[in-house]
Amino acid sequence: MSEWWEAFFDADYLRLWGHSDASGSAAEQVEGLWSVLGLQQGSRVLDAPCGYGRLSRPLAERGAVVVGVDQSQALLEYAEEQRGPLPPSRLRYVRHDLRIPLDEDGFDCAFNVFTSIGYGSEEDDVRILDTLRAALRPGGLLFVETNHRDLVVAFMARGAASSERLPDGTLVVEEAHFDPMTGRLDTCWHWSGPAGQGSKPASLRVYSATELVSLLQRAGFHLRSAHRGCSPEPFRFEGPESGGKIGLLAERPE
Repeated sequence: MSEWWEAFFDADYLRLWGHSDASGSAAEQVEGLWSVLGLQQGSRVLDAPCGYGRLSRPLAERGAVVVGVDQSQALLEYAEEQRGPLPPSRLRYVRHDLRIPLDEDGFDCAFNVFTSIGYGSEEDDVRILDTLRAALRPGGLLFVETNHRDLVVAFMARGAASSERLPDGTLVVEEAHFDPMTGRLDTCWHWSGPAGQGSKPASLRVYSATELVSLLQRAGFHLRSAHRGCSPEPFRFEGPESGGKIGLLAERPE
């Protein structure tokens, strides 16, 4: 049986969310990752999953040597179209299932952003983190940025509905249900506009901050620090958003 994410990230995804700043400005995230990960010219960086290269390309343009990995052929094809003059020695894209070990290793750092874990089972997520750890050099850094359970519960407790109208007039509305017993957020996006209408279902395991740290430890990482999203700012559990998205910086032990 195919998994929901195998068909989710397609041409409709690119049209609906390809220019979205739902996870924050790409420029701000690149600046934050450069700082938090201590990047410099020539740093070997693994962007996994990389989607359509939203962060891979600007990091490579800044001087990092980037390999972007994703399972979506549609997103990778778009990333290749948008790569500009960057040569493969600076930016390369690979189609791969991150639950399976990569053929490459020795990366200085890796990152997994935009809530890109929790798609499958907890065991799947540990395998993904195992893959990222094995791809790093000893002492290499991993940065994971994602939603967390307290943020989702706070949002849903307010009865807030998520909707957005795109520049072409398309209306996108999300219907979501959170199951506190399984920790899964089952959601469906519906859209209607000049280019047609449709819907996309998804199911995400939403971990608490404590559970996220436990996953990293199970995969052999040591937690270094927690951040507010992809920024150097420390994560603080405060305000109506319960601190907002969390970014966890971890290290592969020497």
